Amino acid sequence: MTTRRISTIIKRMPRLIIVLLLTISYPTLLLAHPEGTGDHVVAAYRIVGEPPQIDGILDDQAWQQAEPRSGFIQLEPARGNPATDDTEFRIAYDVHNLYVSFRCYDAEPNKIINRMTRRGDIYASDVISFFIDPHHDHRTGYKFATNPAGVQSDNYRYEDTQRDSNWKGIWWVESNIDESGWTAEFKIPFSNFRFTDKPTQIWGFDVERVNRRKSEVTVWKQLTQAGVVTRMSDLGHIVDIQGIETGKNFEISPYLLGGGMDAADANLTRQLGTGLDVQYSLTSALKANVTVNPDFAQVEADQLEINLTRFPTRFPEKRPFFVEGNSFFETPYDLMFSRRIGSRGNILWGSKLTGKVGNYSIGVLGNQTGEFRFSGDASEGHNLTGYATKEEAWFSAIRVKRDILKRSNVGILFVNKEQPGGDGWEHSRVGGIDMNLALGKTYHLTGQYAGSFHPGEDSDNFAYTVDFAQRNYLWSSGIGFERVAPHFEINQTGFLRKERNRGWQRVYMRSSYSPHWGNHQFFSGVTARLSQSLYTPEYFSEWQERNSELSLSAEFDEDLFRWSAGADIGMDFREILLDDINVYYTRSREVELTEVFTANRYGFEMDTNSTYPIAFGIAIDFADYFNFGRQQAGKQRGLSFESTLRPQSNFSIELDSSYAQSLDLEGAIDGRFFVSSLRATYLFTRESFLRMFAQASRARPLSTEVHESYLLSLLFGWEYSPKSHFFIAYNETWGDALIGTTTRRELQLENRVIVVKVTYLYNL
Repeated sequence: MTTRRISTIIKRMPRLIIVLLLTISYPTLLLAHPEGTGDHVVAAYRIVGEPPQIDGILDDQAWQQAEPRSGFIQLEPARGNPATDDTEFRIAYDVHNLYVSFRCYDAEPNKIINRMTRRGDIYASDVISFFIDPHHDHRTGYKFATNPAGVQSDNYRYEDTQRDSNWKGIWWVESNIDESGWTAEFKIPFSNFRFTDKPTQIWGFDVERVNRRKSEVTVWKQLTQAGVVTRMSDLGHIVDIQGIETGKNFEISPYLLGGGMDAADANLTRQLGTGLDVQYSLTSALKANVTVNPDFAQVEADQLEINLTRFPTRFPEKRPFFVEGNSFFETPYDLMFSRRIGSRGNILWGSKLTGKVGNYSIGVLGNQTGEFRFSGDASEGHNLTGYATKEEAWFSAIRVKRDILKRSNVGILFVNKEQPGGDGWEHSRVGGIDMNLALGKTYHLTGQYAGSFHPGEDSDNFAYTVDFAQRNYLWSSGIGFERVAPHFEINQTGFLRKERNRGWQRVYMRSSYSPHWGNHQFFSGVTARLSQSLYTPEYFSEWQERNSELSLSAEFDEDLFRWSAGADIGMDFREILLDDINVYYTRSREVELTEVFTANRYGFEMDTNSTYPIAFGIAIDFADYFNFGRQQAGKQRGLSFESTLRPQSNFSIELDSSYAQSLDLEGAIDGRFFVSSLRATYLFTRESFLRMFAQASRARPLSTEVHESYLLSLLFGWEYSPKSHFFIAYNETWGDALIGTTTRRELQLENRVIVVKVTYLYNL
């Protein structure tokens, strides 16, 4: 069979896969979610009189009246066995708040693992958490958690098992350790939730407890074939919730900012600024957000990684306005990457609408960037962000997703960027339709068809992907197909690791097996991929212009296939110093214009138990790769080390370092790269902290000049009331630059900023 014949078959595979999988899986759709409330049901107690005092002491009258539930079973390590130490919980409510209490029994309370940490970072401690589905759609929900120190952690759940850890609610919790174990007491306003307007509510509910020193995970209800990830479709139920209200629907958060900046090419001595965030709950399930002149001075800088590929690193979004509700815009292709917004200047204002209306999930986003002239800069063309030029652009996105069947959905997403250019406005637009079909209890079929539209020729500019996966607590596997056309370009609004005028088509499979071995867990996995690059004539022309001294390899052919096959194996240990260990190996055939070669990659990873006062991890990696700078095959080897030191419960020091070398075909070192970061965090209370973050980067690519950069950041933060903050931030960056007309480089100050910022939340 010829190569072109195989390519034709691959092009037709998406239709064949979809038809085949739907035909096979359709009978299982009716089994996706059982009807009724099942056996795990708890009645919520309607508080008459005084609500509980949130102090972690369970002596309130409401808790004496509320119905207790217990009888927890192990999810890990002895699946299905009774918990070695049981847990008891009770649920109560009034018009505006939900109250949940927990008694976590422990026969050895003096050994309870307890850490005072920043919000969300609780998993080196014992943990109690609960999952709640207020909309009762078996797809979405929330997780609330705490540890014996009363540290908060929460996230939003969607697509049954997916999580948005950037979601932050307003709620209260207190914990207490006593002779019987430890207790926790939650108060959560209904204004945090998205729920229906029915007079009598039934909500999904389940509880999970982690006994860290025993590596034991216990649950009230959740014990399915789906694995250890909690599914919103498998929760128990809270019943008898009546006559509740969301309470205050209007939040206004103004800020005041003052500071100064010193830059390499400007002298800015002071700046004053102000801005505003507004949130309004249109309904109990639909929220609107507006921001004017937002400032993110308190957001920590990105932690650098050594990257020897031709593509940029995808850093996570950290800005508060964008992180909340970002999950509404997620699709298999990253068509909307919010860090593109304001990446080259100021955000003047933005608006966002997210939520649910019946069976429809809706997301609408709009942002204007450019030059904001309301606040006063002491130097023209610069502000505290350090941007010397401001990109004038309009970003917008529209997302609509409809629930279908039991746990499935289909959706559309359109993203647009408009900016001045030439004789008018230039545009960059992307859009697509996607699906997520839950087939039975453990099968999923996902896919997307998307296109990009830019000025000029709009042809061969579509991409599509189909993935069929199965997962249970022992096995997981998946197969899929993807085709990305050469003219499919989304990096003005989204994120895709792709060269201009070059695409690909591929089929792939993956499988893993993770059985328990006593108290330990063994895991293994295999992957395989067959792919083919897609080129346009422009790609070869542009490559020849950049590399006029090079010629195509004699082995190169446009129709050549790339392949890879790999395996990994490891062990997850419990209750000992060593936490996990993993080894992996991958062999592949790589096809580039100047090289067609067989590559190997192998490595080793090890982590120690994070509950110990000193914990560390080591990773060693060796690989053959294509050196894009030299346009030839080469080798790389890397070493990474990360460690955490906890001198006391409320003080942590984290050191992460990576070193890598690139080598030529003869084995000579032609590049050295080093990145290291140090983060020290001291908590005065759970609401106030001092953090120091330092980062150094040194790179010598292709055995030429050395590039260095350094960053120092100090931040004092105090949340003096919910969502009201006081910050003092200091940031300083240094980098090497050319000196005059010489080739000599010298380290110099790039940016030095000090900021004092105050925000306050008004609830109306």
